[in-house]
Amino acid sequence: MPSATGLTDLREQWIQKICTGIATAVGRHALMDPARIVGEPSDLDLLRALLVLRIAVLDARGRSTAHIIGLLARHPVFAEPKPDTEQLASLVKHVRWHVENDGLMGSVLLFGLGLRAEDPESAYALLLDHWFRRRSRVTTIAKTVRELTRHWGMETSRAAEAMAPRSLRPLEVCSETIWSRLEAEPDTRVQHVAALALIRAGNEAQKLWTKGFPALGVRHLRELGTRVAGCTAASGSLREAIRDSRPNHSLRPVFTRALDVVDEQLEVLSEAIGCLSATERDLLRTRTQKERFQDACILTFLNCSLHFRESYRIGSCVPDAQALHGTYGPLPWWNVIVRTEKETEAARAALSEGVLPLGFERDPGHASRLLLICRKPRTESLGIRAHFVFDLDNPAHACELLLMAKRSGVPIDVYAESHNEPDEWDIESTHLGTLYAPIGPELASLVTEVASAALTRALPGAHDCDYDEHEGIEPLSEALRRLAPARVQHFSSGRHITASSYRDLKGGVVALSAHPPVELSGFSRGTKRGQQSGHSRETRTRTPMPPPRATGFVYVQRNPAFPDMLKIGYSARLAEDRAKDLYGTSVPFPYEVLFRALSSRPEDVERAVHRLLTAQRVSADREFFRVTLDVAIEAIRHCQGESTGITSWEPIPAIHRLREGDRVVLPLRAGQLFALTAYPHLLSSSAEVLDFWQAHGDGDLLEIHATRAPGHVAGISDNDLGAYEDPVPFLNREKSARNGMLLGRERLVAGDRLIWFSDEEGPTGARGVVFEADAFCQVTYRTSVLRRGPLGIPLVLNYRDRDVPEAMGLLIRDVVALDRPRTWAPRNPQEEDGWAVAATDPQPPEHWLPQLERRRKNVRRDRP
Repeated sequence: MPSATGLTDLREQWIQKICTGIATAVGRHALMDPARIVGEPSDLDLLRALLVLRIAVLDARGRSTAHIIGLLARHPVFAEPKPDTEQLASLVKHVRWHVENDGLMGSVLLFGLGLRAEDPESAYALLLDHWFRRRSRVTTIAKTVRELTRHWGMETSRAAEAMAPRSLRPLEVCSETIWSRLEAEPDTRVQHVAALALIRAGNEAQKLWTKGFPALGVRHLRELGTRVAGCTAASGSLREAIRDSRPNHSLRPVFTRALDVVDEQLEVLSEAIGCLSATERDLLRTRTQKERFQDACILTFLNCSLHFRESYRIGSCVPDAQALHGTYGPLPWWNVIVRTEKETEAARAALSEGVLPLGFERDPGHASRLLLICRKPRTESLGIRAHFVFDLDNPAHACELLLMAKRSGVPIDVYAESHNEPDEWDIESTHLGTLYAPIGPELASLVTEVASAALTRALPGAHDCDYDEHEGIEPLSEALRRLAPARVQHFSSGRHITASSYRDLKGGVVALSAHPPVELSGFSRGTKRGQQSGHSRETRTRTPMPPPRATGFVYVQRNPAFPDMLKIGYSARLAEDRAKDLYGTSVPFPYEVLFRALSSRPEDVERAVHRLLTAQRVSADREFFRVTLDVAIEAIRHCQGESTGITSWEPIPAIHRLREGDRVVLPLRAGQLFALTAYPHLLSSSAEVLDFWQAHGDGDLLEIHATRAPGHVAGISDNDLGAYEDPVPFLNREKSARNGMLLGRERLVAGDRLIWFSDEEGPTGARGVVFEADAFCQVTYRTSVLRRGPLGIPLVLNYRDRDVPEAMGLLIRDVVALDRPRTWAPRNPQEEDGWAVAATDPQPPEHWLPQLERRRKNVRRDRP
């Protein structure tokens, strides 16, 4: 195995390969000659690669040639005499040619080195991190920060200071492998026990991790990753041995010491990983099966794009369309063509104001279509709205959506077309500029989910199969090659895009002249000039929030005074009560509640929905949106799953306690499982698994309401009286808004633990959340779409059509090994034993949903 010094050397060699590859591939230009670069001989390749990536990143953000030239004109990296405008323009064109034809990265096989063609920002961030380390050795940190800010694209000095890399000392001192530690251990029994755990559990874990590692050419990360995987597996095996051994067993101290040695090595490895760059840490992150499938689809799509470029014909494939989507090299790139005077005026205003929120819509006549829209709201100038049509049955469109979701935004070239008289076929195209439409995390998540589902349907069996890390998925490649792509080129711009089939999928542009003017202050302008695009997975990772204790509603309302708008908001009270509050002197008609969703975190869901539907928002400081009811409902359910789904809860070994009065609503995904564990008796030595439950549809809800008395709760599995009755059948007092369809009612008693399990992202992405009942809890399972089994029987909560996976068995074992619960009560109490009996005191709906209680009217008192 390499030594720790070897790891540092391997890292240097890896970065040098990247720099040399980029500098060699794009270096056939006069300005890339080493004689034209100022720097130490050992830094020339690094500086040349940084220059190339700086241009590529700016180009990926849609920056104009003039803007890029302005940033490079006085760059100190160029030797005297400084390059003139013509030379810099030639360099920008040279880099763009490589971006379009080989993705810049493809020519040096950077995928094998851990970098992706569609993400030049990550390569740029990695090399900037390396440059910062080298530069700070010969000058002060303050000077290095100033150089980063002035010349390398850091927006502020604070951002540059935050980028300051940590010392690589932890990587250097990581020379001692676990085997070296064991050799120094005086007790041979500890050596043998730890070695056995590392060989039995660790070797298999290392193979599994290496199989999913996307960059086998990055040797130092591969070495670190395998060490961490092996030690983590060995640590788990030793903990299990300690848990299973008797307290007075003679080998228990040996297991404990062996565990300490392994955990000490894990701490050293953790410190070594912590000093690496964000790009390296992301490469080390374990990919779920779903992520690997998505990456494979993107890789296959980009590999086939070379075939597209060789086979397409020149010319616009849809001359009548005004909104086209496609790819420019490895990047998603859109075109908007305006033709009328109003459209041109609105497009120029959009370019000037720089506000272009991105959102989604559905085509009511075609369930397999997704419409992405961008909109510049009307201010003092005209507004404009463009919609781009994606056919989810077209694998190229689905892959393009996946590719777009990986980016922080999509550039949009805006063209103005005019007909030259007298020849109406002589069309002149003028490039007005390039806009950048930011993609928020909510939209990226929705687009990824929709595109992944479409590709999974189109490629049955491919989701769970292995594939070549460089070739991708063969069935998808064959499907892509059967398409007839075309090249869309406007000669007033240096860029052209590769577009897939557009039959009956013409996008459109509308000038928003009838909309009332609004303020721009609340609308996102995207990232600022010079700021790096691309959000790393680290920034997208959600921090689990504290468990909620109450529920509220996210609602959709309509007022007849604004028939083309919907109001989307939240309330801790009933949606009807909120509607009555809104009906005042400002509106002529009362609001009508069209939809409401019960949620544990309604305010978070509302904010996420507002971000997702920014493009359709009427005004930034109002909750009104121009969307259909179906789109509003889809947005709410998607954001409900993202904001309060299983990933928003802290996983095992954390315990979420359910106390009296707590109300929790869990949005589910099809296939998620629940396991109910309990101690059969007060003096039982361990807990037992009592039951398994399964969710059968995306968007189904599991509601848990904690109460004080066992007589309030009932369970079907316990054959309780009244268990088949819905405790909360309606979500309003008028009993007109049904609370979905009840497909399960169970109860928890004090001391029970409920394990929520999901492996939809594959075994490596399995996640478990545990709830512990400190009170008596009523559990209900609801759905909005009734699903039936093979025999036509409704799929209820305690019907399971899948086996318990191994990953869930391991989580159950971890939960059973937790400390005993704080409280306990028998599941089937007997009155003669002094216990209160279950299901003897059913409660009205107002008990479970306090919002249903009648509102107290304010009694006006006469003045004396």
